[in-house]
Amino acid sequence: MDHYGQQHPGREEQAPTLPEFRELGGEHHDPGAHENEDAEDQSLEERPVVLRKMDKADKNQAKLQFDRCKPSGPAGDAAELGPEKGNDTFSGEEQDLRQILVAMQHSLTQIDGKIDSLSYRMDRMTERLDKHAERLDQSERRVSEVEDDQTELATSQVKLNKELNSLRLKVDDLEARSWRKNLRIVGVAESTAIDNMEGFVERLLVQLLGRATFSDLLVVERAHRSLATCSPSGASPRPIIARLLNYRACDAALCHARELKTLQYEGMTISLYNFTKQVQEARRQFTAGKKQLRDLHLEYRMLYTAKLGVEVDGSSLFFTDHKKLDQFVKRRTAGKENCNVDDTEF
Repeated sequence: MDHYGQQHPGREEQAPTLPEFRELGGEHHDPGAHENEDAEDQSLEERPVVLRKMDKADKNQAKLQFDRCKPSGPAGDAAELGPEKGNDTFSGEEQDLRQILVAMQHSLTQIDGKIDSLSYRMDRMTERLDKHAERLDQSERRVSEVEDDQTELATSQVKLNKELNSLRLKVDDLEARSWRKNLRIVGVAESTAIDNMEGFVERLLVQLLGRATFSDLLVVERAHRSLATCSPSGASPRPIIARLLNYRACDAALCHARELKTLQYEGMTISLYNFTKQVQEARRQFTAGKKQLRDLHLEYRMLYTAKLGVEVDGSSLFFTDHKKLDQFVKRRTAGKENCNVDDTEF
């Protein structure tokens, strides 16, 4: 059957080819065009497929090519009217092809819209990522600056701590030197009648240590009770602070008091010191340890400023920390301490 609806005997009916389809559309048919089209089709098959976004010009070009491929005349009108209203000119395959092309064009339009939306979102995300990257760079720079400052501060703090310890030692030494002429007398009851504190201290030292200890050096410049509040009845009395005129008298009194070990005055046990408050606090921490050493029958001696020396089996151990002394006493009590080390300081 031809495109006018006429049937030819002995001719098998088949779908028209692309050149015949173009003839049906009224285009000029060139016999040599088949070879050119075949060459173009082969060259198109060999070309790599490149997908790109279609702009408005590409859409118009595709529509124009589609219109050129559409058959003209009654067949074209029949195709536009559809298979129900038009003539039965085209085969079912051509109608399916046309529907596929229309569907593809519609799909391409939808895809193009979605691509535009995705492109806009990608641009927004790119801007946000750029801002976040810039803020991250600023944060990294600030963190790096803070770390550098922290390192400098740590170094400076170590240096300042060393200087502070050195200054503290110097201040303690100066205070200790200023105490070379001072005596702290502990044990005199608050109820003791004292009219003149300086005269009372002179009489007390002579009675405890003897006039020969001082010869003509004993002169008390000033004397008074410590500035703490008055002790209640039954509590330890406030110590008496006395300043002597000659520091040699103070040294003689301390040396003779260590030799006597125990000083008694009207039934009261008297002790003499010339240490600063810091030294006294450091020495007081060894009180419990010294009692435990006496229970273990170990000899010890207190060295200036606050160092405790212990004699163990002919060896000398020195402690500057009362906690380490307590650990030593516990191990010694359990019989696990090996003290064959000479001149060891803990």
